[in-house]
Amino acid sequence: MRKKCYIIILFLLFWAVLIPAVLRISYVLREKEGTNIQDNFKQLERDSVDVVFIGSSHQFCTINPDLLYEEYGINSFMLATSAQTIPMSYYAAMEAIELQHPKAIVLEALYCTNDFRTVTPEMSHTFFDGMPRCEAGKLAIEDLIEPEEQIYYYLNLGRYHTRWKDLTEKDFMSNLDSPRGGFYSEETKYNWQIPVISKDEKEPMPEEMLKYLDMLVELCKENKVELIMYVAPFNSLYDEENTREDLFRRQRIFNWLEDYTEEKGLRYYNLFYEIPEMNLDGMTDYKDSQHFNCYGQAKVTRYMVEKGYLSISEENQE
Repeated sequence: MRKKCYIIILFLLFWAVLIPAVLRISYVLREKEGTNIQDNFKQLERDSVDVVFIGSSHQFCTINPDLLYEEYGINSFMLATSAQTIPMSYYAAMEAIELQHPKAIVLEALYCTNDFRTVTPEMSHTFFDGMPRCEAGKLAIEDLIEPEEQIYYYLNLGRYHTRWKDLTEKDFMSNLDSPRGGFYSEETKYNWQIPVISKDEKEPMPEEMLKYLDMLVELCKENKVELIMYVAPFNSLYDEENTREDLFRRQRIFNWLEDYTEEKGLRYYNLFYEIPEMNLDGMTDYKDSQHFNCYGQAKVTRYMVEKGYLSISEENQE
């Protein structure tokens, strides 16, 4: 009997040492760019954030959560990641509600115009690798990742085990980004005047993406979290001139979202039609044709606050 207990104790000690070691090695070896957003989010004190931002790089290049806190006292977190699709944003909102239950979730709507659930494995890992072990993460992997690839998301050591040659001091550190998930870039590139179509031109968003957007709306409604949507203006997703029609197609979908959000009782702000009011300067405020740098980001952030676009409805303030 004593021998059996001894074996059990050794067995438990073995796993008690092995599991933390594997998790630590997985953290050290994985790519860090972008994934520390999730690391920082899961370290926050529960129910300490009032507003969570979700979406793609257009979201984190448009809103500065540090500025929101320092100038307006708004306690928020930027949970947006590069190429975060609408299905991924749905699970990001589920994660935010599970861990923080914010008063409001703000979605930047660019990816309502795309028709894919995930993008590249690299972009998917940016979203998943730092994600806490929560129900939302498990459901997202099961839904969005092919079965044969899921093991690399539950245990990403298999993906990064050859990266040991490229390790730097930063790989052994944590909390490298803004504690509120903010993104900051002083890179500047000239952005020519953004063409804008008539508000009457409309086109429905892709059907499968609409399904996930409906799910997101219902998720927030069920949990009494206000969902706010907006779209940040951009010139094109690429620098080539032949992408003008792609820009107009996306603008037609953004106009269609006006009707959708009105029907759902949501607040929605299409900033393409407010470009002059924001005093944006094509010489100083962009890092490329589709993203703001820190100067444009500060202008748009202040504009949205002062217009009341990021205010929380009275019924959600208690």
